[in-house]
Amino acid sequence: MYVCCLYLLLHAKLAYMRRYITTAIDYPNAPPHMGHVLEKVLADAIARWWRLSGDEVRFQIGTDEHGVKIEQTADREGITPKELVDRNVPLFKDLYHDLNISSDHFIRTTDQEEHWPTVRELWIRLAKAGVLEKKKYKGLYCTGCERFMTKKDLIDGKCPNHQRVPEEVTEENWFFLLSKEAAWLKKLLKNDYKIVPDFRAPETLSLIEQGLEDVSFSRPKESLEWGIPVPGDESQVMYVWCDALTNYISSLGFFTDHEDRSYWDSPAEVTHVIGKDIARFHALIWPAMLKHAGVRIPDRLLIHGFITSDGQKMSKSIGNTVDPTNVIEKYGVDALRFYLLHEIPVGNDGDFSWERFTKLYDAKLRNDIGNLLNRVLVLMNKEDGYLGSMKKEEEWEGWGQYEKKMNDLDLFNAIQDPLILANLSNRYIDARKVWALKGKEKKEELSFLAERLRHIALLLLPFVPGTAQEISRQLNVPYADRMLDKDFVLGDLKEWGACKDWKRIGEPKILFAPVL
Repeated sequence: MYVCCLYLLLHAKLAYMRRYITTAIDYPNAPPHMGHVLEKVLADAIARWWRLSGDEVRFQIGTDEHGVKIEQTADREGITPKELVDRNVPLFKDLYHDLNISSDHFIRTTDQEEHWPTVRELWIRLAKAGVLEKKKYKGLYCTGCERFMTKKDLIDGKCPNHQRVPEEVTEENWFFLLSKEAAWLKKLLKNDYKIVPDFRAPETLSLIEQGLEDVSFSRPKESLEWGIPVPGDESQVMYVWCDALTNYISSLGFFTDHEDRSYWDSPAEVTHVIGKDIARFHALIWPAMLKHAGVRIPDRLLIHGFITSDGQKMSKSIGNTVDPTNVIEKYGVDALRFYLLHEIPVGNDGDFSWERFTKLYDAKLRNDIGNLLNRVLVLMNKEDGYLGSMKKEEEWEGWGQYEKKMNDLDLFNAIQDPLILANLSNRYIDARKVWALKGKEKKEELSFLAERLRHIALLLLPFVPGTAQEISRQLNVPYADRMLDKDFVLGDLKEWGACKDWKRIGEPKILFAPVL
């Protein structure tokens, strides 16, 4: 009965690699939106795959809680910035919990014990390296982007992301001297810091070709009070980039007496997952900061696109925003996860359409997967419910291509594999008229299909973990209850007929209910 589970327990700790994956930290001036969900689900599927492969994974998310937008929003609502973030941050935590985001750590930039010491020390190191300079500056400032912009960044005089004319600001700030790093950054991006998908790399390199400007790293207290004071210059407050970007190492205790670099320094692998609107900061500013602080550069930067709504950019003013909680209430957690991972190729923009969502839910989830599971279990339980000998798999190519896609972070194509196998199986039932067979032949065919379903569940596990576990529970595989544990490793379970102690299937239940 426990052969499969015993194998898993013995092999769970044989990690192949330490991997550290992070997402951008979210700005809690308002409740979470669909873009936040896309990023977290994407990173979660990657983290889950790495764990299933036997790697030791640290998966971090969090919130970026300082800055002008927080200050202004709090002022409009008649509350303090701290009251605003303390009210909104739980909305993010609760949503990610509901979405089965398997993060290991949640960091808040207002945490003065965990975050601030590393940020302060990083600033001091950059100052000692001679890459911070205080100077007067006149420029165009976009509150929405929390950054100064040049005229070439604008479209028709407006910020392309927020469709607003930036404010003209004259200030004396501390600047990070990024303009000196062009040659080094070009070499880094061509050789050592891999951007995923590949087509995003030329976009970033073109920013270097256009010429790099120094970056504002602070603002006067009269312009911004809500933030971390600049060490040695209390008249200034740290601007977003030195504060927010540092979260990736502050949670590891960098530059403190409890520093732990085991998930950062080689041979560990570091991957950042971020949106295309902040790609330049992660591809250019962050590596340059780390260089001058004596910290190694991350390995990969996965850049995802935006989500539109029925072809238009989501906007409160247009009234086409989609609340993730409404989708979950109507269709369920895994339906939302599935839609985002199935419909949006990694790196591309994607569209959310209620009509498309309903069609996909019915066709792929209810019919292809849910109906297949129900058909097989009902037919098996009409017999004696026990598995017999299993035929060899001849139609399905197996795990090889799927593993390659997952390891390349090509989740969009990888999620097609379990769907292809489900479609093959439904057609197989019809072609063989399995329901009409008798005796040993019928048991052999149904056992073959049950084994396919076991593999479908494992293939789906990084994408829709709750559904994958429920399929396995209905199949009654011995390891089903452990599938969502972080130390669950696939190992030899990927082999055909590997689970020798699996003797009997369970009772069918509706996997995806019809939605009216």
